[in-house]
Amino acid sequence: MTNTELKQFYERLYFQEVESRDKLHARLQLPLTLVLALIGAVAFLFQNFDYQLSSWTAQRVAFLFFFISGSAILLFALIRFVNALYNNEYYFLPDSKKTAEYRALLEKTYEEFEDRETLVLDALDKYITDYYIEYAAFNTQTNDRRSAYIHQCNGAIIGATVLFIAAYLAFYFGDLDRSRIKPAIEIFVTKPIDVRVQDRK
Repeated sequence: MTNTELKQFYERLYFQEVESRDKLHARLQLPLTLVLALIGAVAFLFQNFDYQLSSWTAQRVAFLFFFISGSAILLFALIRFVNALYNNEYYFLPDSKKTAEYRALLEKTYEEFEDRETLVLDALDKYITDYYIEYAAFNTQTNDRRSAYIHQCNGAIIGATVLFIAAYLAFYFGDLDRSRIKPAIEIFVTKPIDVRVQDRK
């Protein structure tokens, strides 16, 4: 492999990692939608659960177990989602002004040499290739870490979904829905009761 081919290889690797960064952003859309849907399910179950602490039935215990476990796993999924979305650093090539300044510095450094142009081009080529190698390697590590976070987030979402389905089954079939329970009828006596004693003769 010639130096030119090697440089092209490193260049492809660098831009491949930059494209992977954009693809990872797109991959975060589905977990975000699912997390929001699960938060809605949590809110529904939490709001409509019948909190009668006096009656600990098997369905009530099963619901609380699945609900609390699912909420903990959903929280883990949220943490991994934030890790994949936020505070991930990428390295990019220097801007054109910095590269032009470096070329001017090279031309000034090699101005007294006969093969000045060749030396400048070789040094500039090495300058850019070194950035390709270093930044592609760094961006690969960042993308691999973010991919692992997204994978863990998706796995946690699946686990939380299964637990919330089990919690809903216990909620529905265990008659734990507060809106379906008929309240006790209260009877108020607003007037004194008139008691009359009649003698039968």
